[in-house]
Amino acid sequence: MASEPGPLMELLGQVAYHYESMRPLLPTYIHLLVSAIFPIYTAAHASLSRPPSAAPKKSKKHADGDAEEGDDEDSPTRIESLTPSDAILFPVLAGITLASLYFILKWLQDPAWLNWVLGIYFSQIGLFFAMKFLKDGFSVVRSFILPNEYSRSGMLWKVDQQQRCFRADNGTRNSSPFPGLAGQIPLPPYLVRSIWDLRAILYTKARLEFHLHELITIKTWIEILDVLSLVLSGSIVYVHTFVSKPWFLTNFLGFSFCYGSLQFMTPTTAWTGTLLLSALFFYDIYFVFFTPMMVTVATKLDVPIKLLFPRPDGCVFPVGAPEGSAAMEEYLQCLAKKRTMAMLGLGDIVVPGMMLAFALRFDLFLYYLRQSKKGQQLEGDALKPTYISATGWWGERFWTSSRLWSKEMKAKRFPKPYLRATILGYLAGMIVTVVVMQVAQHAQPALLYLVPGVLLSFWGTALVKGDLKELWNYSEQPEVDDKEGKDAKGEKGSSAATSEASKASVEDKATINGAEISQTETTNPVRAQETKSTNETQDTAKTDPENACRRLVHFSITLPGSVPKTAPTDKKYSTKLVTGKEVSEKAMANKDGEGNPVMATSWERRDDGEPLGKRARKS
Repeated sequence: MASEPGPLMELLGQVAYHYESMRPLLPTYIHLLVSAIFPIYTAAHASLSRPPSAAPKKSKKHADGDAEEGDDEDSPTRIESLTPSDAILFPVLAGITLASLYFILKWLQDPAWLNWVLGIYFSQIGLFFAMKFLKDGFSVVRSFILPNEYSRSGMLWKVDQQQRCFRADNGTRNSSPFPGLAGQIPLPPYLVRSIWDLRAILYTKARLEFHLHELITIKTWIEILDVLSLVLSGSIVYVHTFVSKPWFLTNFLGFSFCYGSLQFMTPTTAWTGTLLLSALFFYDIYFVFFTPMMVTVATKLDVPIKLLFPRPDGCVFPVGAPEGSAAMEEYLQCLAKKRTMAMLGLGDIVVPGMMLAFALRFDLFLYYLRQSKKGQQLEGDALKPTYISATGWWGERFWTSSRLWSKEMKAKRFPKPYLRATILGYLAGMIVTVVVMQVAQHAQPALLYLVPGVLLSFWGTALVKGDLKELWNYSEQPEVDDKEGKDAKGEKGSSAATSEASKASVEDKATINGAEISQTETTNPVRAQETKSTNETQDTAKTDPENACRRLVHFSITLPGSVPKTAPTDKKYSTKLVTGKEVSEKAMANKDGEGNPVMATSWERRDDGEPLGKRARKS
């Protein structure tokens, strides 16, 4: 008589059984894991900006005050900083919203109208996020196909767009527009010229300016990729909203929402992020295990608030079966059935993803902190290393040997221990979620497993590396707030000074022959002439409706080099005060002052600096 298997053998038997039942679903679950980590990884790198441990790069500005093209890329994006009160209110508001949707679905019975309304709402937000997602994706593809530099034969080749070639360090030229081995393929001359023309179009930036009085002012650089992204994203959103909703379009919009949300939202501090994840940890458990709300809303609403993954249909093609046979008919009926979908809510990506993106930015903070001279004691920008953009150049890094990387390239590759640790914690939590769901045959609250995995890996890494103090003190509170406060105080002081100056100017007015003449007019006729000209221009603008329209609405797209950086001036008089004894050598050489009204005006003064024929002021 055979003995009963022991506990270990029973455990191994259960594992083998569940693995065998789960094996057909492995492609679906691998698809789920890759789709969950993809928007987090890309958005975390796209959200990188100057950390507090780095000094800002000195931006070069044009004469009109506009920054150069590259400055827009390095400037930090204004993001929403969460506070501890936000972390507490977040699950409360999410629960109210979920309960409201659930009861509306129960009241309507048919979710078609609610799906239509929410589809219109999400299409507006989705258009912006999809455009940004596509633009950044196109930029990465452009850098791989047409990079700005690459290495070959131990030399670094940099693009020279004007000469339409790549130049090596020793002066050697290569007219092929492609990098690596593809640059050695012989191409017809007309094709080479066409590719260089296409490259010029893809990399050209134009200055977009749009102003609507008291509503909006936009000044930014745009590329042809922005236009292409706008057209393509608009088409995708239109099809998904008004035509059909295939799972891959739903996933694309879901990727876009996650990609954009992770760039415009931050937990601000590690403590706030921990509090937020802990609060949503209990929120997810309650609404999945103790109420039907979460599952009902997720399955009934057909809007991009989730990612969909088709399960295997289980249909087996009858090899050798003739057309019209019973086996073939059964196979066709199986294909006609609607395939079941595995689902993953966007909240299971965005909420832990905030901490993963925060971890990467903390890695960048530590990278510059350890480069500084005084380490932790950073009081001024003079002691901090200058920040170099840590985003972009994916294709250039791929095509260039690490031995030949420039300083800009090396700055984009910094140690990322916290990002790697939190990614491992996230993947471990997601794998546990899938396994438990498969064994229990019931929907699982993913945050039940993701939150412990992410937080333990995050804080555990800080404990092992000895960075607990730096992590606790690190904050992403925008520095712009302080600057705006200073600017406001400066504007207030400037306004008060202007008011006092105006008051003094009014008091200095004198009456000569029944007419008011200010002290400016009596001591500086040139400035008085300019003031009079300005007043005349304003009066003309008030009576000219076309000029008034220009002040209300302004729109322009300027290509590089089409307008000079320093606009010519049409002033006839200089505002510089010149006395009779402070005459330049140029004025001495041209005593008559012909052709220069300023010199002529300044020459006709007495030795005491007063103009000839000045009348005495009445007492």
